[in-house]
Amino acid sequence: MENKEVTSHSIALSVLQEGIKKLAQWLELDFPSLPLMQHQAIIRAKEVMSWQNESEFKPLNLLFDSIHLQGYKRQENVHYLPPSIIKNESPILELPALEIPDISNFKKQVKEIIGNLNEEDLNNLSLLNLCLEKIGSYVSYGDNDIAYSDFVKSIVMIAVSLKNNPSADSIGLIGGDLSGIQKFIYTISADGALKSLRARSFFLELVTTEITQQLLTELNLPLTNVIYAGGGNLYILTNNNHEENKRITNIIKARFNDWFSKSYQGKMFLALDYVTLPVDSLSNDKLSEYWQKIPKKLGKQKQQKFSNQIRDFLTPQPSYESCQVCHRDDQLKLKPLNPHDAYSSSACWVCRTMFDLGSRLFKIKAIVRAKRAKNKGFDRTERVNKIVLPGYEYYLYENINKALSLVNAETIFLINNWDLSNYKNEKIEPILLGNYGKKTELENESGFMSAGEMVKIAENSGKIGRVAYLRMDVDNLGKIFAQGLGEKLNLPRLASLSRQMTYFFKVYLNTLATEKNYNLLFIYAGGDDLFISGVWNEVIDFAFEIYQSFRKYTGYNPSVTLSAGISFAGAKYPLYQSANESGEAEEKAKGNGRDSLGLFGEVFKWEEWLGKKDIHVNQLERLDNLREYLGGDVYLSLFGVKPIVDSLQKINNSYSRNFIQNLLATAKIQEQKIKEAQKRKTGLIYKEEIDDLKYFLHLPKIAYTLTRLPNEVINHPQFEPIKTSLKSPYNSRYYRAIAIWLELLNRSS
Repeated sequence: MENKEVTSHSIALSVLQEGIKKLAQWLELDFPSLPLMQHQAIIRAKEVMSWQNESEFKPLNLLFDSIHLQGYKRQENVHYLPPSIIKNESPILELPALEIPDISNFKKQVKEIIGNLNEEDLNNLSLLNLCLEKIGSYVSYGDNDIAYSDFVKSIVMIAVSLKNNPSADSIGLIGGDLSGIQKFIYTISADGALKSLRARSFFLELVTTEITQQLLTELNLPLTNVIYAGGGNLYILTNNNHEENKRITNIIKARFNDWFSKSYQGKMFLALDYVTLPVDSLSNDKLSEYWQKIPKKLGKQKQQKFSNQIRDFLTPQPSYESCQVCHRDDQLKLKPLNPHDAYSSSACWVCRTMFDLGSRLFKIKAIVRAKRAKNKGFDRTERVNKIVLPGYEYYLYENINKALSLVNAETIFLINNWDLSNYKNEKIEPILLGNYGKKTELENESGFMSAGEMVKIAENSGKIGRVAYLRMDVDNLGKIFAQGLGEKLNLPRLASLSRQMTYFFKVYLNTLATEKNYNLLFIYAGGDDLFISGVWNEVIDFAFEIYQSFRKYTGYNPSVTLSAGISFAGAKYPLYQSANESGEAEEKAKGNGRDSLGLFGEVFKWEEWLGKKDIHVNQLERLDNLREYLGGDVYLSLFGVKPIVDSLQKINNSYSRNFIQNLLATAKIQEQKIKEAQKRKTGLIYKEEIDDLKYFLHLPKIAYTLTRLPNEVINHPQFEPIKTSLKSPYNSRYYRAIAIWLELLNRSS
C-alpha cells in the first residue's frame, strides 16, 4: 500500500483485522484474505509489545493478583478468570477462581461470533474494536495476566502514534482533567433534586465525551487511541509532534473554558496538557515515571484557573434574583423549575434544562452527536431532548432504530450495548454508563423515583422514612496505577486495569442492582467511584453487596479495597448537604486505615460491619491488634454489627425500646469514661486503661439489659447465641451502631 493511502484509521483497522485473524487461526476457521498492512509503524509496535506469532491463547490470570502496595500483605493466591464472552445486555460479574478453567466452551462461542463476520464487518473499525473487546477480554495471549484485547489495542495505539515517524524515540500522551465536578453536581437544593443531580452527572459525562471526540478529530486519531475517558478524566496516546499537540490542546482547552466561564459561571474548568513518552517505556515500568508527569502538569493548570479570563471575572456584573436551585444570580429571568407545578421553585435555564433532562433519561438507549449546522435532517415531530455543547448538539433517543436512521449524525453512541449487530455503521460507538435507576411508580409521572417515594417505601415497611446517600471509591487508586504493578507495569496492563475498574463501576453495578430490583438511583457511577441514593435500608444492603462483589472481583487482594460513607436525610433535606455528609463519612472511613465504612456516625472496617457467624477470632483478617489484647482462643456465635442485628430481627422485633436505649446508654458510658481517661493519658498505663474501658466496662450494664428483655425474646431458642455474643468484648464497640440500626428498622414515625 502506498504511503499516500496510509491513514491512522487504516493502520488501526489493519492491526485489529490481524488480531481477529489470529483468533480465527486458533479456532481453525477460514478467514477472508485481507490485505493486511505491513507498515513500519505496525512492525515497530509489535516489536515494542513483543508480539510473538508462536504464542498461544490461554486462560487469563487475574491482573489484580499482581498489585502490591507498600505496607500491605502480598497476594498469595493465583486466580484465573473464566474465559467468557461479554453478554449483549446486562453483562454479569465474572469472578476469578483458583482452578485453571476449561477453555473449550469459550472457543465454541468465539467461533460462532467470528464465523458470522462478513467482509464488510471486517472493514468496520468500530465494530472490530467492540468485537475484540467482547471476545478478547477474558483470554490471554503471551503474558498470562494481559487480556488479549488490551494487548492488541496497545499495539494499535502505538502503531497509530508512530504512523508519521516509525523510528521515533518518543510518542505523546495527552491528559485531561475536568475539575469543579462536585461544585456543579452537588450544590443544588430544590424539589426534584435527585433527577436534576442525575442529569448533571450525565451531562458531565457527555462533556468529557465531547472533549475526547474533538481531540481525536483535530489530532486525526481513531477512537482506539483513547486509553481512558470518563468521569472528567481522559488519556489519549498520540504522536510526538510537540508543536501541533500543544496547539490543538490549547485551542480545545480555551474553547471549553470560555464556554464554562460564560454559561456556567466558571464552576467547571478543563485542564488539558501533553507530555512525551519514550517508546520503549510503554513496555516496562519506566512508564510510571513519565505517566505521572501529566497529573503534575494538570495540577499546575488547576491552580491557575481561568488566568486568561481574569479580567472577565473582575468586571462588575449585574445581580438579579437568585436561582432557588443552584443559587446563581446572573440570570435576568427565572422560570418555574417544573412548568406543570405552580408552586415549583424559580430556576435558571441550566437548572430547568437539567430537571427536564432528568425526567427523560430513564429510557434513553442512544445518543446522537451532530454538528450544529448539520442537523436539519432530524425529525422534529418527535420530542427529543437536546444538549448543546461547543460546536455540537447531542440528541437523546429511546428508540435505537430511530437514532440509527439519522444520516447527518457524526457519531451515534449506544448506551451499554454490546450487540454487534447494532454496529454495522462505522460511525456507531458504544458508551458505558452506570445508569441504574428505579422507575417512578406515581401516576402521570415519568422518569426516576423521587426522594419522597423512597421515604414512603421505607415507612410502608415499618421502617423510619429516610433516604440514604452512599459515596464510595477505591482506596489508593493513584498509587495502584503508579506503583501497584511494580516492575510488571506496561501499557497493556495499565489499559487493562483502567478497563476492569470501568467495567465494575459502569457495567456490573447496573446488573447487580437490576438483579435485586433495588429502589435506588445511581447519581454517578464512574471509573473508580460512585454516588447513589435510595431507600435507606436498601442503600446499606447494596453497599455491602458492592463491597463483597468488589473483593471477589479483585481476588481479595489486600492492596485493593473500598471505603465508603452513608448519610441519611428526609425527602426535603438539601441535597448538597446530604452529599457533604456522606462525603465526610467517607473521609472518616479513609481515616480509619481505609477498607472501612462510615455509617450511623460510626466507622468500622467492612469486616466488622458485615461480621461472621460461628467463627473463631483467628479467622478475622483485620483484627490482629485486638486479638493480641483479648486473646485469640475465642469462638463467637456472632461477630460484628450486621449478624447481631439480623439475628435480633429474625427472633422478634418486640424487644423493648428500653433494650435499644440501654445499648445506647452503654455506648455513651464507654465513650464518656474513655474521654475522661484521655485527659489523664500517661504512657502504657493509659493505653491499658483505655482498652479495659473499651472492651470490659460494658459487661455489668449489658448483662442487666439482657435480663430485662421480654420473656418471648429471652426464651427463644435462637436467643442464646445473641446473648453470649453481646457479652463478648469482641462486640463491645458495636453497641451504638446495633442500637441505631434496630431503632431505624422498627420506627416508621
